Amino acid sequence: MKRIGLLLIVIFTCLSGTMTVSASTAFYENDVFSKIAHLQQGVSVEEVKESVTIFAKEEGLTITEAADMILKELEDQIAQDEKERNQLAGGSSGNYKLKPSERNGDIYYTPSTTLGVPHGHNGIYYNRYYVVESLPSTGVRMIRYNDRNVEKNAVMQKVKTTQTNRDAAANWAKSRVGDPYSYNFATNRHTGHYGAKNCSKLLWSAYLLNAGIDIDYNKGAGVYPKDIRDSSYVETYLVIQ
Repeated sequence: MKRIGLLLIVIFTCLSGTMTVSASTAFYENDVFSKIAHLQQGVSVEEVKESVTIFAKEEGLTITEAADMILKELEDQIAQDEKERNQLAGGSSGNYKLKPSERNGDIYYTPSTTLGVPHGHNGIYYNRYYVVESLPSTGVRMIRYNDRNVEKNAVMQKVKTTQTNRDAAANWAKSRVGDPYSYNFATNRHTGHYGAKNCSKLLWSAYLLNAGIDIDYNKGAGVYPKDIRDSSYVETYLVIQ
């Protein structure tokens, strides 16, 4: 009986320790999920949890590892954007206009915020005079280039591929007009190409599906507007000032 009693004590102690660790891990993960959601206002904690779980499974990571990676990338993106905006302090507040592009499939980047979170914005030229972009207020839409206000030092860029591929990417983007907007930047590389999407996901999917190239600079969990601006596949040919 003494041996059985000792065995039960050992088992209970082990289980208690496991439950304590599990509860601690769950508490930590939920805290990180909340931080990610806070930095992406418009995305719920449950949506964050679901997307992190999918990302972790696809990348062979634990939930904690995946959540930490996503939060760090998101915080780094915001810090970089805030630094750039401070360097440009005193400049435009969206009072500049885009120019006609040099070719179909060209893209642009401008500093921007969504719900107070800085991250930049970009769009793709369907042709030299019309751009396709995704906004919270409209989802994916197409407008004339001179209807788009941009900040000082916005850039116009070309993607280093064939014109056939650029045309295909531009046509695909136009075909997505009417898709709703998604506030999820943190794991948008791991969401579907069709349906809700933000501005950078629109461009990334267009070139990934139609040119077979990944225009995400750092290949992290999420593709952000600056990731596309800074991609080695992208070349700036005009700085708007």
